[in-house]
Amino acid sequence: MIRRFASARGHAGAGVPGPGAQAGCQVELTEVRSGGQDWWTLALEATGPACLRRTELEAAAAHVFAHALPGGLELGTEDSQSYAQWLSSGQVPSHAYA
Repeated sequence: MIRRFASARGHAGAGVPGPGAQAGCQVELTEVRSGGQDWWTLALEATGPACLRRTELEAAAAHVFAHALPGGLELGTEDSQSYAQWLSSGQVPSHAYA
């Protein structure tokens, strides 16, 4: 699921921004099933002028975390890691990213 927040005002829409995009933030939530386990990834990517990116990122994150995630999913920092950490953790079968 990809959602694009056009500005910190909270207007959202589907789609991917093109080059030179206006200030906003793209949020991607992905479910990955591998080795009989369910995993979720959440990514936020701010666009626009450098001076506005942090504001856009924080506004989109606040909006996302103010609403329930699909299937009652709860994300916590204790379970968070980068893709590189996840892939090298040994928890993911090698065929999952081959």
